[in-house]
Parts: sequence; structure tokens; C-alpha cells
Amino acid sequence: MDSKIILFTCNWNAYSGLEAAGTERMSYSPMVYPIRLSCLGRITPGIILKAFEKGADGVYLLGCSESECHYQTGSHQVEEVYLESQNLLTLLGYGKNQLQLDFIPTGDGASFVEKVENFVNGIQDLQSDK
Repeated sequence: MDSKIILFTCNWNAYSGLEAAGTERMSYSPMVYPIRLSCLGRITPGIILKAFEKGADGVYLLGCSESECHYQTGSHQVEEVYLESQNLLTLLGYGKNQLQLDFIPTGDGASFVEKVENFVNGIQDLQSDK
């Protein structure tokens, strides 16, 4: 069974990692649908829940570390949204591993692919356990 993974990336570090992976001809799962945001701190629990409502098996939030955030507080804001969303998803019966938050350095294609593939594998493991 193919999974549908929504990947929300910040416009800076994570998206530059995606671009670097493409430039370096590295591949990641075709089940991943990247959506670029100006800053991951702009995402809301409603957007995350909507992704699950529309059929996502997993949502991965990939952004800048706090020290590299172009908007200074975006990394802190997304951490708060992540925790709130985790609580809501638990109430709705989703597993904690179906929503993950992570950070990567600018332009790190290898790290981008590794993190995305690890998330995809975790979602597929969850589905095979059902």
C-alpha cells in the first residue's frame, strides 16, 4: 500500500535541502508531496489537521533550527504548533509518529533525503502493523 506523506518545508533551509538533493540527483520517495511555506512558523494546527482529513498518512514538518531561522521566532512557533497538533491528533486516534518535526542545515541535500526517507519508512512500518 502506498502512503501519502505531506512535507511542509520552510522556504530556506529545508527547501534548499530539497533543491540540493535534486541538483545532486539524490532521490526520495514519490509518496512525498512537498509544500513550501515562507516560514514553518506560519503553519497552524488547522492546516496540519486538514492534511490528515484529506488523506495524508503522515505529515512531516522540516525547517530551520532556531539559530538559523530567517524570521527569528519561526522555529519556536512551529514547536508550539507541533505540540498542540500532536495532542489533537492523539485525541482523534492518530499515532504520535504520524506527525514529526525536524530541522536541517541550509542546503544539506543528503540530510534532507535521509530524514525524509526515515519518516516515510516509519509511516510504512505503522501501516504494515495494522
